[in-house]
Amino acid sequence: MVRSTLQAFFTWVLELFFRRIEIAGLEHIPPHGPVLFVINHPNALIDPLLVLCYAPRPVSFLAKEPLFRMPVIGWFVRAMDAIPVFRTQDAADMTKNRATFKRAREILERDGAIAIAPEGASHSESRLRPFKTGAARIALGAGTAAPVAIIPVGLDYSDKMKFRSSVLVYFGEPLLVDPGMLPADGEPAGTTAADLTRAIEDRLASVVVQADEHEALHLARRIDRVIAADASDAKAWRLDDSWAVRRRVVEGHRALKQHDAALLERFVRRLDRLERAFQLAGLDPSGRARPKPRARHLAGAIGWLIFRILIFIPLALPGLLIHLPAYWMVDRTAHYLTRDHPDARATVKVIGAALFYPMTWLLIGWLVGRSVGLEWGLLAALTAPFAGFAAIKLAERSDRFLTATRALGFHLFEPEHYQRLHRERAQLRSDLLDLARRLAQEPPPTSTAPAEPA
Repeated sequence: MVRSTLQAFFTWVLELFFRRIEIAGLEHIPPHGPVLFVINHPNALIDPLLVLCYAPRPVSFLAKEPLFRMPVIGWFVRAMDAIPVFRTQDAADMTKNRATFKRAREILERDGAIAIAPEGASHSESRLRPFKTGAARIALGAGTAAPVAIIPVGLDYSDKMKFRSSVLVYFGEPLLVDPGMLPADGEPAGTTAADLTRAIEDRLASVVVQADEHEALHLARRIDRVIAADASDAKAWRLDDSWAVRRRVVEGHRALKQHDAALLERFVRRLDRLERAFQLAGLDPSGRARPKPRARHLAGAIGWLIFRILIFIPLALPGLLIHLPAYWMVDRTAHYLTRDHPDARATVKVIGAALFYPMTWLLIGWLVGRSVGLEWGLLAALTAPFAGFAAIKLAERSDRFLTATRALGFHLFEPEHYQRLHRERAQLRSDLLDLARRLAQEPPPTSTAPAEPA
């Protein structure tokens, strides 16, 4: 009961923090039998929360032992059936990991599911870190009747520290560990564990966008915005489509940088110039091109946008005033506590929000109840969360309205410039997709970039 309540609560918290959460690859998770999830680890406690909340089976996570001794967090990890891992960097007694491995294997032998981050620690590097052998040793020593399904989980954040960003949780194809591989004493040989660890690393790398340097990842996100903008159906453009584009860009970046740096540089210059032109025009580089507007359609679209904004105002404005102190406190606290560990910033924000916002609702209820009566105080406390949500939606809708208004004004008063920008973007998108197809089919080209527009 406690676990299911906490899971529902943290699912709500995650869906409040992220504007968009997409889950892909659920068909790869067997409904029964032992499962070992292995995840990349870029975002501290947010990573395990996403798996715990969105995997279709109950999961016990292997977590570093110091978390179990922290106030509040220690209670949470115990309530979620986490298993402590003792690490040398924590000056822990490593012999206690025998009990850790035993408990993990017992869960697998009961056809349960566990999860582990084989990199060993959260980080902000552009590539996966070298893996520890713990996941392989647990799988090889499980002693289960059925094969252990090792499922890679790629966690892909659009901006891992930003409130109302997006995240893709990608469950990859399982790697099956045959029970026949298990040694009689339950402790695998070093070479066997090392081989399986390399196989796990390869499998996890297949669901993670990684690069030799951050430059390639940044370029991949910029190009993804250009390609997604003119997709035939923008609403159907999913985060896993974006993930696939960025993987192709990263792979192409590596090949071009090695074999034809001049071609790569020409594409980057075109992208730079296009982004600057959109910025000077006050347009979003990822916005869709608009057809020539008709007066009645235009009036209807503006009226509908204004109507939806007006609906949120009565709740949103009080919600903004009520939650602003807590929002400021959470943001400042997160920046202060994570100055040396920015990859933990989102975790601190989520934990802070889970503490400060309910305290705000209770305080508002107490103040109103003391002033005008218990019934009104209870109503205020129950209404405050909806007011906060309305404030978020109002801010997002207002931002979209202003963006759309700028684009429409530019479209109406400078139609030729507007259409030229979108034609240039469409041409760049076409050239990029053509280059990606050629890179996938043949060796890297040599100086074959289309001529840059004058």
